[in-house]
Amino acid sequence: MTLAPEQLARLRRAKLAALVRDLGGDPGGPVDVGTSAASISDGRAWVLVPSGSAGALAGALLWCERAGAHSLTVFVDADADVPTVARWTGYFGLGAGAISVRSVDGATSNEAMASPVPEPVAVPDIPDELLDQLRDADVEIVVEHGYVRGEVLGLEVARLVRWPTEVGGDGELHLEAGVGRFDRDAVAAARPDEAPAESLARTVAQVRAHRYPGAPVHAVQLLVRERWLRSMVVEDPQLVGASQLGATEMTTEATGLRDVHPAAAVGTDPDGGPVVVVCSTGVDLSLVPLAADTRRRLDPDARLVLALPARDHHGATRTLVELLRGSAELVDVAPGWG
Repeated sequence: MTLAPEQLARLRRAKLAALVRDLGGDPGGPVDVGTSAASISDGRAWVLVPSGSAGALAGALLWCERAGAHSLTVFVDADADVPTVARWTGYFGLGAGAISVRSVDGATSNEAMASPVPEPVAVPDIPDELLDQLRDADVEIVVEHGYVRGEVLGLEVARLVRWPTEVGGDGELHLEAGVGRFDRDAVAAARPDEAPAESLARTVAQVRAHRYPGAPVHAVQLLVRERWLRSMVVEDPQLVGASQLGATEMTTEATGLRDVHPAAAVGTDPDGGPVVVVCSTGVDLSLVPLAADTRRRLDPDARLVLALPARDHHGATRTLVELLRGSAELVDVAPGWG
């Protein structure tokens, strides 16, 4: 039986109160913070973050800052990735106060240890002829999470896909054209005899007809705008005060074209120092923790730049930047869309 939202909220609040009492604390009157439950007593805050997402953690930190908390205990359900939440939490501070993370086990909890930053996914050996086909189509070649993509202003129009032997494939990489996986499958089904280069050229033409600076609003123009912003700063690093940038992967991966997810680039500034740029649009609470995590993997000492359109410099993002233990700066990048 599916519970109504208010029933779920009551259960979260009751669960948080039980967890706080188990540690000898005063739960006060728990309140809802998005899909989390939170309480504060004598400056000591407690937040139950069931999902363990970066955005939910950021929301908990914002609530604690506004409530004037001097310490925070974050409870995370055991079926979430608790060690990763503990790692993200380590990038933030509440003044001199401590922030701890605990894994929920029924009505009790255990201290959580932070996991190490994940290693980048190995890049497969790529046949030259496939790279040549991408270059000939004049697309941006982006390698992330072990995948090689062709993009037009940040939007995927092709991917090199290994055809598995388990389903009759040859185990080799092949060029597949299309805007995302479902479109690639549709292109292959509708035009099974078309050469990959021809499919790619047609897909690129269709996308470029709607995705260009100043284009009228169209569904193709609305997709993965954070990656569009990333393609802009890679093309012109001076937009973010860098001298050279290349696209790189985040420590987490978007699940689809409609999944709002930051996009990163890494390079050097005019003085030769390392710089990590993370692009986003709208109000994405996951931006700051995921950007800090990506910097940690690439270079903990790098300058961290958060690039957003001016209208998206939300107060919540600025507050999260202020709570970071390592510095970061917000930079305004005028978007290529209207």
